[in-house]
Amino acid sequence: MKLKREFYRLPLQFDVARMQQEIAQFTDAEWVPHHENFAGNSAIPLISVNGEFNNDFKGAMLPTSALLRCEYLQQVIASFGEVIGRTRLMRLDAGCEVPLHSDINHHWYKRVRVHIPIVTTEDVVFQCNDKRVHMAAGDCWIFDSWKFHKVENNSDQTRIHLVVDFAGSSRFWAMVEQMDEQIATSAKFTHYQPQHTVNIRTEKHNYQIIMSPGEVELLVNDLVADVQSCQLNTTPIKASFSQLLKGFVADWRELWFLYGEENTGWPLFHHLRDETLKQASQYDKEVFISNGTSAVKILAQLIIGPSMNVALAPQHTISVEKSMDTPLPDKRIGTTTGIPIGLTRNSPCHCGSGDKYKNCHGKIT
Repeated sequence: MKLKREFYRLPLQFDVARMQQEIAQFTDAEWVPHHENFAGNSAIPLISVNGEFNNDFKGAMLPTSALLRCEYLQQVIASFGEVIGRTRLMRLDAGCEVPLHSDINHHWYKRVRVHIPIVTTEDVVFQCNDKRVHMAAGDCWIFDSWKFHKVENNSDQTRIHLVVDFAGSSRFWAMVEQMDEQIATSAKFTHYQPQHTVNIRTEKHNYQIIMSPGEVELLVNDLVADVQSCQLNTTPIKASFSQLLKGFVADWRELWFLYGEENTGWPLFHHLRDETLKQASQYDKEVFISNGTSAVKILAQLIIGPSMNVALAPQHTISVEKSMDTPLPDKRIGTTTGIPIGLTRNSPCHCGSGDKYKNCHGKIT
């Protein structure tokens, strides 16, 4: 999520000893390696799609069996009073790092990442843009995940954070707005309450089968504004790229008014996305956003991919099966491999079919 500055230390603190006691029960076998195989990075899902051990974003979020074993971590998560999304323990081994990256996935566009360090040392440094901080154990931080960021564990010890994703209510953002540039000098402490049952509200509806035209327009307008402000882009290129996206919004709205989420309209929505991505691919090395990322990569991961999620339909009737089985020509997606920008063969297909790319548009026929 974009924020006004790189880091905020929130006026909240938690019982480090109790958190460390609870996470000590997990064995090495329970830590799941990072899905992109970043060396020394692993996690334990606490709240995930259907409460299962997965790395998914789309679907009802529920507590996992791991969270149900952690009484105080449940109280920590509930203390925010927010509707909670993906939540996990994230481990970084000694001498390892979280590589430099920017969170441009649709999931994080309007969700903030809350970090609560549980096990750490002063040699663990979190960098966002050109700012570097050490997050002390028991404190609570948020940061601008849209900017490029990384974490370095320069110590000889493992680092473990509780990381909670949520969009945030007006109450939460009022607290953030009240904070000035100085680090909070006082904080609300959440004490451990033995045998205290809490109610954690979790996301039930986080992706639409067919994204509403209002959300499509909002995302496109934000992307266009970023493109317009980026000095790397020439005026003619900005104008033609923006015109392409405005046309996409208008055509998406037309289809929505006619079909809504009915599966009879899926092939048409799917075709519109394909054609838009095909035309946008010509701008891949020419149009950028303010953090230096290709605007086409943002378009693919933030808008085109998440705009259709037909696997979430109550009855996944594939009336678009034939359309979705047709591989995209390499030239239409602007890569030498034929894989859409930012994806791998094992990634969920950008078309929204619910299948892996290699089994959908990456299928060899």
